[in-house]
Amino acid sequence: MAQNEYVLFKGKLKLGVPFLDGYKGDPHYVIVSEDSSGKEFRIVTNVKSDSSLTGAAGYLVLYAWNQYFDHPLIADLQKLSAGVSTSGFPKLDYVHDPRLVDLSTMRPIPLDTKTEHNDINALLNEMLKLDMSAAPVEFVYPTPGYSDNRRGWKPTTNVTIYGFGFLFEPQKDGLHETHMNQGNPKPQPGSKMKDHSSENGTFQDGAVIVEVDGKFQALFVAFQTQLVPTDNRGRPIPGTSHPILG
Repeated sequence: MAQNEYVLFKGKLKLGVPFLDGYKGDPHYVIVSEDSSGKEFRIVTNVKSDSSLTGAAGYLVLYAWNQYFDHPLIADLQKLSAGVSTSGFPKLDYVHDPRLVDLSTMRPIPLDTKTEHNDINALLNEMLKLDMSAAPVEFVYPTPGYSDNRRGWKPTTNVTIYGFGFLFEPQKDGLHETHMNQGNPKPQPGSKMKDHSSENGTFQDGAVIVEVDGKFQALFVAFQTQLVPTDNRGRPIPGTSHPILG
């Protein structure tokens, strides 16, 4: 089971901040949102893996982008108040809820930090309805270890954000792990793969869902190192589980 608390944040999109050349830290796209009182909340989503399987291509995350997302959980999302929900919200599971996402459709997607063409930055820019023709807004991305000066863009219309993941500790001013949080194998001795097996669990997967004019889109992200199917604790099943890409 992953550390920290699995939550859902619902709020209004303020800025989309793609990960570009020269930025510090791990590659994350930052979705800057606010609750009903205007308090800022940051949702970060991985745009690159920290474990490589096959050289450079092994660092690419897997994605499935549903531009016409339709699922029974939508009714529950619309009823929620803006802000952080720690209970009473629909919990996501890529593996054990077959209606959520078709894992067989997931594909690697590149990260282009220079031109942002046909990559995960560009996908999120489009999904969030950003006005990329406008001048960027200066945004200081704060973390416990450093602050980074970045550039963000405002949306062209009202966008409601639903971020599923784990709450930042101790500030509780954002969430991360907006990807599949199960199926992480225990690395073999000598492997370059990082050990994320302690983060496995069921019904604790992350995602980013957006609502514009009552219509929903959803972005699901996983890693090439993760294996499916998983058992009732989110762990790979010996002799059965395989990479998502087959």
